[in-house]
Amino acid sequence: MPNESLEEKVERLELYITLLRQIAVDPEEYRLWDWVIANELNVDQYNSIKNVLKLCVRANLAAEKDPSVKIPTLEELVDDLVPILSPNPRIAHTKGVIELLRNAVKMTPYLSLQKYL
Repeated sequence: MPNESLEEKVERLELYITLLRQIAVDPEEYRLWDWVIANELNVDQYNSIKNVLKLCVRANLAAEKDPSVKIPTLEELVDDLVPILSPNPRIAHTKGVIELLRNAVKMTPYLSLQKYL
């Protein structure tokens, strides 16, 4: 990535090594990690994506127990994720978020996000 310090690059590559180890175990389930690497996302973007997805999954689970709990809409999810993806104009739009979600739902923790697709 341009304008990336050596320290940032090393941090990003260390993340990729960790993700690749998981991909090697089950390439189909960890397609999201492959997508992260292919789109050259950094550690902050990776962590932010995981946090947004985790909050969404938690809201879905809470709504199953209590129907009054508000579940984020796809538009709200797009609004949360596009700024995270914005350094990369190729994925920083609704189609990029849908691509992210298609890969995420392959992972067991994110199965409930299937409803957005």
